[in-house]
Amino acid sequence: MEDCAPSIEQVLDRAATDPAAAGRALMDLLARHGRGLSGEALAVLKKGACTPGQAHLVNLLIENDVLPGTLADPSQFSLEEAVQFVGILSRIDPLVDIKLARWILNHVRTEPLEPACQAARRILSILEQTSAAHRLGPLLVQLLRVPDPRIRSKVALLLGRSTQDVRWALADPDARVRANAVEVLWGVGSRDVRKTLWETARDTNNRVVGNALLALHRLGEPAAVGALAAMSRHSSPRFRATAAWVMGQTRDPAFLERLRNLEADPEDDVRRNARLALARMAPAMALESAFSEQLQPA
Repeated sequence: MEDCAPSIEQVLDRAATDPAAAGRALMDLLARHGRGLSGEALAVLKKGACTPGQAHLVNLLIENDVLPGTLADPSQFSLEEAVQFVGILSRIDPLVDIKLARWILNHVRTEPLEPACQAARRILSILEQTSAAHRLGPLLVQLLRVPDPRIRSKVALLLGRSTQDVRWALADPDARVRANAVEVLWGVGSRDVRKTLWETARDTNNRVVGNALLALHRLGEPAAVGALAAMSRHSSPRFRATAAWVMGQTRDPAFLERLRNLEADPEDDVRRNARLALARMAPAMALESAFSEQLQPA
């Protein structure tokens, strides 16, 4: 294929004086070269020139699935690269996040479900780092009807961070959605949130309970220590493994004895999490040892 980049740049230069003709020329390039145009077009956009022609090119590539399809392909962009590129695109077109969210919604409605959901999850991961969720609220709410639980989970996280109202997500039958909803509440210390967290700590899923107890411990709730200790004695190894992980996240010396006991658990996952937690708590262990030595009689 002939090198299209000069042609694209020439068209974009004309957009300032004759936007209609430039639009037709870009459409013609896309019709002639299809997805073969994407490499050259993206190279032009990476220069970040904030011109009407560049904005028109962004819009055209989204409408024709070229830009979202490329961003969703890990072989084209790593997640970090995609996030950086969308940051550039948002300076060219401040509405690019809304247009990508609208593309997700249309894509999951019209394309085969699994490939569409895979692309949607990737774009949502990008938007999670590049967009203010409140801008996308009306579009994201519609994605809660998508049957894919991983999409609903990401949407719960995005919407929850925007509104801090996650009661609707805590009733979702999928545990990933509930766990992400609890994660949104980390650091929020109102009375209502504390009540919600204690209610959630009775969930049937280990990750949901672990997230709730970690939030409560970080809020300084005294009873969270006992609740985590009880979780570490649960009959389910998943609960015990999660309890060990949460204890490591807290780095609270109060859990050292329980973690040492969990190192002897019959389940591999529990023992591994206990060892990792103790490694995270090494400074606390050193402090405990130094304090004990100070108490020893001379």
